Amino acid sequence: MDDALIGGFGDWHGDIQWARLAINSAKREGVSTILHVGDWGLDWPGPKRGLQDTRLSKALVANDQVLVLSPGNHDYLENISKLPVDDDGLITWRSNFKILPKGGRTVIAGLTEGGLGGAYSVDQEWRTKGRNWWSDEEPTVEQAERLIADGPVDILITHDAPMGVNITSQFDLPDNVREKADWTRLLLAEVVRKLQPSNLICGHHHQRLSGDITHSGGNATRVDVLGKEHDRDGNGVILRPGSSGIQLEPLHIRGDRPGD
Repeated sequence: MDDALIGGFGDWHGDIQWARLAINSAKREGVSTILHVGDWGLDWPGPKRGLQDTRLSKALVANDQVLVLSPGNHDYLENISKLPVDDDGLITWRSNFKILPKGGRTVIAGLTEGGLGGAYSVDQEWRTKGRNWWSDEEPTVEQAERLIADGPVDILITHDAPMGVNITSQFDLPDNVREKADWTRLLLAEVVRKLQPSNLICGHHHQRLSGDITHSGGNATRVDVLGKEHDRDGNGVILRPGSSGIQLEPLHIRGDRPGD
């Protein structure tokens, strides 16, 4: 995984047709390594469990691409957490489809990527535990401490956005739900403060926006919140490492889905 260009994508929610358009658009730009911020619907329980994961993997293989996913709150991890972590810090889920554990890290194109995925589901009360909601959906303090203890990272991949980034909520949340959701954002802000990565990419909020978190030394972490599936200009970005740092460019997702 030493390619100069890295793709980054927001939530896909199991939409394999959109996922194919996204990775094909990245391929046209010369991207062969992709970072995904979670909520793909990984290993989603049900009668067709694993089918979309296999379809996505086949599309990646056909494109000679590798996708590294940092889990979201709508990715099921019980089976994946039982698998060994490879020497590169990743879990192999399918051919060309890798998982970056919460609190883990890997190296791509000479850059260290740290992962602290997960978030609080604000619609938790309407979900069913074990079917479409899981109690380990949020990152933990222990995972955050492990990531911090292992030293600096160049890119931090999270699912939720750290506190300090202006997010416009799409929901009118009760105060108690907002407080629970903000716990993860506060934890991420602390990790950002201590690791001070140059870049952070995340999703979860289904909107495209950017912001900076400035540190006491004057340097800043650029935070890019990525949009979800069907957002042709907000779902994907290209990260271009260079001598002056990481340049981030928009990726327009081209092509028609069947029925469009």
